[in-house]
Amino acid sequence: MVAPPPAPEPGSDPARHASLKAILMAVPSGDTRVDPEARPERQRVRAAVAALAADAVGGGLPARWDLLARTRWPAAAPASEVSLYEVAATVSAPVRFEVDNPYPEHRAYPSPRAKFPVRLVAQEGGVSRFPRPEAGDALGVPAVPAAPAVPPGSVGSGSGGGGGDHIRTFALPDALPSFYGPLRTVLTGLETGHVLASLALLGRALGRPLSVAGPSGATEAWAGPLPYAAVPGYVMTPEPQNPQSPQSPQSPLIPSIPSPGSGGNPSPDASPDASPSAGSGGTTWNQVVWARNSGRAPRGVSGFTGAHRPAPAALWHSALNTLAGSGRGLGALLPARSTLGLFCWVREVEDVADGCYEIGFDGTARRVGELGAARGALLVDSAAAPGLAFELDACNLVWLVTADLTAACRTSDAPAPRVAADLLAAAGWTAQHLSYAMAAHGLFARPLRSYDAEGAATALGLAPDRVPVYQLACGPNRFTEPALDVRRFPGGAA
Repeated sequence: MVAPPPAPEPGSDPARHASLKAILMAVPSGDTRVDPEARPERQRVRAAVAALAADAVGGGLPARWDLLARTRWPAAAPASEVSLYEVAATVSAPVRFEVDNPYPEHRAYPSPRAKFPVRLVAQEGGVSRFPRPEAGDALGVPAVPAAPAVPPGSVGSGSGGGGGDHIRTFALPDALPSFYGPLRTVLTGLETGHVLASLALLGRALGRPLSVAGPSGATEAWAGPLPYAAVPGYVMTPEPQNPQSPQSPQSPLIPSIPSPGSGGNPSPDASPDASPSAGSGGTTWNQVVWARNSGRAPRGVSGFTGAHRPAPAALWHSALNTLAGSGRGLGALLPARSTLGLFCWVREVEDVADGCYEIGFDGTARRVGELGAARGALLVDSAAAPGLAFELDACNLVWLVTADLTAACRTSDAPAPRVAADLLAAAGWTAQHLSYAMAAHGLFARPLRSYDAEGAATALGLAPDRVPVYQLACGPNRFTEPALDVRRFPGGAA
């Protein structure tokens, strides 16, 4: 008898491997330095200011800034009666408007050109609600009988799309400018991870911890029209009461955000009865959400510039502690994250040698190279791309997320787009955790896809099946722009 051929090794499907790599390594189809929107950028800013004057920003969204002002970063609040809709509204609500920024709206997480293509639906008590910051209120739709359809095999009855209390995400990739081309899928996938992490972290800070239950199969069909075709995302469900927290509320590394004079851009907690619950001193979650930003550059230039200032050792320790606790709430995305790698280039951080470090999601760090080895591979050359300013030399930390394609295909037998979505969401989740840690120390955290991926892979000596996926450049701002605080506290004005 002839022995049957050996079964293919899991993850060895060349076609799926190639498809996954093509999705993750997508590049824009046009020049991203030119924004061909119908309205000029300055007109867009004027429209935002007009909306502020009309008191039409975030009206009706029950964001709980008052509770975030009582909980110190990175602690969790005790269990509360906050609704899932209030958690979703807090993540979705506008935080500030930068009146001299062509993309003025800022929320708890970053979004390409402030387009915010990822949306949320909160389903609780038999009613689904869709926070719409641009409309100032939510669209309430009864879950029964008007519940979105949930196809077999997806998270649904009892935990996701059509039953049980949950928050789910969906994306509108076509909300991003057309010049991004296939990169739209990547950017919305990464933003989905930022949103999921914001729901998890702010949910814990509000006393309603959430965990990723799995992908959503819901077909979003609302009484009010959606502007673009919706792509299902993920479902987050409430965690059991009082799970073991990986972060200590009494962490000695909790910082105070620097004052504006020292380069930070904080806003005082506007709530009249703000009374942090984790001791005295330190930074509240409300301040961290306000301070989170992606860096600024001079008017007419896209990118970021920094203040070229050394960072304290506490920044490094906070970042590693944050990563060590970042698995909580990741749930169904933990297998995808297990196939990610993380590197960090460190410059001028107290008590940390400059250089390239390989980082573990357990909070460990191992120095693997010099600082300059991959300097030219990290970002597009600003000199060769007029109108762009990426001042890497002013960054204290530059994080680079990589993905092991073979391991990802071995971990999941799903089609390549599903595997890619999970990897991107896990990468965005990681970046959002780091963004809050950077904000707590007064640093910007700029998500980037503008780098030479092949050059970075070569500089790092990555195996052929491991590719760079995402980058986060972090440093102190050189510029602080006028910002209008548009957080609405319950019972008071913004």
